[in-house]
Amino acid sequence: MVPGDRTLRMLVCLLIAASPAVASARQDAGDGPEEKIRSEARELVYQGDELFAQKKYAEALRAYQRAETLIRVPTTSIEVVKTLAAIGRLSEARDLAAAIGSSHAAPDEPWPFTQARRRADALRDELANRIPRLRVNITPTAAGARLRVDGQEMKPSAEGSLIDPGNHWIEVQADGYVSARQRVYVPEREVTTVDVALAPEPPGPGSGTRPWVVGGFITSGAGLALGLGAGAAYLSARGDLEDACRRGAAGCSSDARSSANTVGWVSNVGFGLAVAGAAVGGLALVLDAKAPSSAVTWAVGPGYIGVRGTL
Repeated sequence: MVPGDRTLRMLVCLLIAASPAVASARQDAGDGPEEKIRSEARELVYQGDELFAQKKYAEALRAYQRAETLIRVPTTSIEVVKTLAAIGRLSEARDLAAAIGSSHAAPDEPWPFTQARRRADALRDELANRIPRLRVNITPTAAGARLRVDGQEMKPSAEGSLIDPGNHWIEVQADGYVSARQRVYVPEREVTTVDVALAPEPPGPGSGTRPWVVGGFITSGAGLALGLGAGAAYLSARGDLEDACRRGAAGCSSDARSSANTVGWVSNVGFGLAVAGAAVGGLALVLDAKAPSSAVTWAVGPGYIGVRGTL
């Protein structure tokens, strides 16, 4: 830690001990519980400083935030902003810096508090410039497409949406299309563009052959019914014709023979349709059973790799 930073840390701790809220409480209640609060906050700030110097930013953040819950003053809150920025949580750090800069200042506010507010204003502008944007182009354009980044819904924007730097998971869902999921790295200060190509959902197993299965067996059933019905009529007509011919009756004629033969031909056609329909339906069932049930493809591009498909 450089000498200037050490001096600033000492001022922070002194200001925590002398903050107006604590000083007022001290006057009213003496050196009781409020003194323990000041002492604990001071120790937490020291711990945060040491951890930050060791680049243990997550632990330093917890120490600063605990100190801030005990005594919320600009000089402590600004340390939280600094640590959030070091972790990469730039949006959160910018919002907190804006809150510090716009917070109401007491008329007798100590000079370091005023400096902390000015520092917060400067950090707010600096952080706003560092926050990158993510622009997702979805093709083809699908009505009702849903974009999620790290599990959170995000509205696609032509200018790009503000996002913290680092690695992120992008997921796009749309009715009638296979969900697409990609990982992308977003650097600071840049607009990162990701193109997501949606693939139409593949037909379900057997969806292309199922009409042939149904149609084939329906045809087979109808042909069988026709064959049996016409066959029974043919046998009856044939028997009547033979009986008439034995008796030398008028029913034994060429027209009667032609009519009986026609019925027999219809019966044969019916049985033929039954066989053909059964063959078509059976073949379609075989193809249905062999139809693939999964479709998986890889999506690779600059800065990302993803997979899309259905199982």
